[in-house]
Amino acid sequence: MKKVLVGFSLLLAVLASSWSLLHPSFFRVHDYVHGARIGEMLLALQEGQFPVRWSANFGYGYGMPLYEFYAPLPYYVGAFWHWLGFDLVASIKLLYLMTAVGTALGAYKLGARMFGRSGGIFTAFCLTLAPYRAVNLFVRGALSESWAIMAMPWILLGILQIYRKEKTGFITLTLSLITLFLSHNVSTLIFLPFSLAFAVAIWFWERNKQLSIGRAIAQVGGAYLLALGSAAFYLLPSFAEKSFTQIDKILTGYFHYSQHFLYIRQFFSANWKYGGSSWGPQDDISFFLGAGQIIALIVLAVLLLRRAKTLSPKQFLRSRNGFYAVLLALLGLSLFMTLLKSQPIWDHIPLLHFVQFPWRYLSVAAVFIALLAGASVTLITHKMVRYLYVLLLGGVLLIGNTFFFRPESYLENTDSFYYSSPERIRSEMSSILPDYIPIQMASELTPPTEKYLVPGGTESKVEVLVDRGHQKLFRTTFTSPATFDLMVADFPGWQVELDGKTPLVKRLGQHGTIAADVPAGEHLLGFEFGSTPIRSLADTISAISGVILLGYVIFHHTESKQNNV
Repeated sequence: MKKVLVGFSLLLAVLASSWSLLHPSFFRVHDYVHGARIGEMLLALQEGQFPVRWSANFGYGYGMPLYEFYAPLPYYVGAFWHWLGFDLVASIKLLYLMTAVGTALGAYKLGARMFGRSGGIFTAFCLTLAPYRAVNLFVRGALSESWAIMAMPWILLGILQIYRKEKTGFITLTLSLITLFLSHNVSTLIFLPFSLAFAVAIWFWERNKQLSIGRAIAQVGGAYLLALGSAAFYLLPSFAEKSFTQIDKILTGYFHYSQHFLYIRQFFSANWKYGGSSWGPQDDISFFLGAGQIIALIVLAVLLLRRAKTLSPKQFLRSRNGFYAVLLALLGLSLFMTLLKSQPIWDHIPLLHFVQFPWRYLSVAAVFIALLAGASVTLITHKMVRYLYVLLLGGVLLIGNTFFFRPESYLENTDSFYYSSPERIRSEMSSILPDYIPIQMASELTPPTEKYLVPGGTESKVEVLVDRGHQKLFRTTFTSPATFDLMVADFPGWQVELDGKTPLVKRLGQHGTIAADVPAGEHLLGFEFGSTPIRSLADTISAISGVILLGYVIFHHTESKQNNV
């Protein structure tokens, strides 16, 4: 019966945050390029590119290394759904639904281990129905960031499982970290320090029943290192080669972090709109923490203060009350990083500039608010009062927050924004996503009308043999040496080869494209988006890490089967 109650409660949380997906149509959000990204990912996979880094049609048809810099995991999964036969809109809806299910389940498992079954249900409600999740999904369309939030409770769960000597802890922590790393690099940047602070705090709270500090560091640190290694194929090149793109040009003006700090009063005002963020407190987008979440925090703070008065400072800090106070401090820090008063920190840490929007720290805040809400349940000693508290405040969350999980309106024609047509991506969608166009290209281009340019009078002597996004092969027949200008943006890793064995020196074409001097006569001229030293190193690290992780999973599974015999 208890399992049925838990399952029903989690189903309610998922349905309350996903009911808008049942509509046969879809809706426009700020970032509506998901369909194009899924289409480009599937096309690249079908053409044999793996890991996928190059998008052939973004960059106005000149191509750009989209998936080297934009975390690829949600789009691998979306491409899988699309490959199975779901249309683009259905594939996106499934990605949305997966975040709701994964968030609810991860938050419940974490909360239940820390605060009991009722605390786990309350934790799941607070995180799954966090208003910031609604903003990400139904206003901004920040699908990747929502996937990152989904991974966060699982990461904290993995840490707790390791400390409690649960055999699945190492796998849970490693896989959830990989999910975070490959879903949203900005969320990775801002969440990792908080996860490590949680790891230190929870170790002190659990110190009487878990690993020694040496083994704790070894196992938790080993999971972080193995996850970093497994995701190295994406993380290392995205960091090392970003200077070859136009991303630094983008991080100015509207997209500069200084334009997007919050004010404390915005945490307490729903102000539910579907516009954008701007300087000052009058944003046309909400940064509300949620009425139910705020009430739970107030209850927790009052009960903690009452306990602090009855315990000595040493007793308070050594008990779980002290741990809750640490969680409150982490929540306070995450909220502080969104405020204008934190700008000196942002000014002195260049890496934070890539976060762009300080209010992205609300993703971290949402996780700690949910944990503190679950913690508030444990501070209510009377059993009936505790159940009544969870029931009433759960109702407040359902009734109050379900309203946020809906779009402004539905589209009459979803094809107007969600499509995978190469021609439309080149001409219509490319201007929406210019961040990673190679640096030598113009920021706005006209899609090329030809696949290549050669000197006048020789066009009829070029035959296209292979035309894939990351591979091109031509048969050329020139009466004299000629310059062949491929209408593809140059970027580190593109290689030119003559007759399958002779590397040619590439140079920039007239638009920042790939050009090479081809000798007279008949030749096979090949272009391929290959590797670079950093990509080769990263791919090797990921391959080794993947083998180690697979070996660990097989060993753990075999050992579990033997123990159950």
